[in-house]
Amino acid sequence: SQLQIYSPKKGVQASSINPLDDFTVMNIAPSGVFEVQQEFDNIMMVPLSFARELLGEEKNISAIEINVNEGVDAEKLKTKIENELGESYIVKNRVQQNQALYNVLGSEKWMVYIILTFILVIAIFNIIGSLTMLVIDKLKDISILNSLGAGKKLIRRIFLLEGMMITLTGCIFGLLIGFVFCLLQQKFGWFKMGETNLLLSNAYPIAFKWQDFVLVFVTVSFFSFIASTLASNLSVKNIDKLNQDL
Repeated sequence: SQLQIYSPKKGVQASSINPLDDFTVMNIAPSGVFEVQQEFDNIMMVPLSFARELLGEEKNISAIEINVNEGVDAEKLKTKIENELGESYIVKNRVQQNQALYNVLGSEKWMVYIILTFILVIAIFNIIGSLTMLVIDKLKDISILNSLGAGKKLIRRIFLLEGMMITLTGCIFGLLIGFVFCLLQQKFGWFKMGETNLLLSNAYPIAFKWQDFVLVFVTVSFFSFIASTLASNLSVKNIDKLNQDL
């Protein structure tokens, strides 16, 4: 079976006698049907010669799509094409063509970071409590160290380093687990973005960026330093009174 396609003729005023005279009518046989995403499911792909004749555009071209090989700097190529064509033509890369989608993904990424940072702040109180209990448990040992010549600065540094070691060790293990989990998501696509019949590849996309790992490490280090500093200051707060009691 064939599809009958209607396209309004260019430069023709509407006719109330026979409206069909205002349209170019052509038949074409469908060779296949694709179902990718609702946004693209209404698109029809036809031969260029068919589209030219149907639309009455024998010479005009609305857009040209350029694919580049892997490793080619697309941004530099875009700039070069813009310089060659001038301001009369619009040159867009893939991100600019789907600006709304990338803006949503970028906002989603930062919202996840902010939420996880709030969770980290709550977890910091648990770290402060654990280090405080450790200081209370080691009060006699702290007093003995001070009697042997260890100053407040050294004692404070000991608990500061211990707190940093505990939290940063957990951070490194967490980053490694997250890295492995992302690799598995890339390979198996466990988490989906939507129903299977809406997307050809509906697995949630994963991209590794070293800046993200550094950002997480710096954030954890910052809050870990604050928690460890508070606990280490407690370790020498009443050391003089403790020495008198002993």
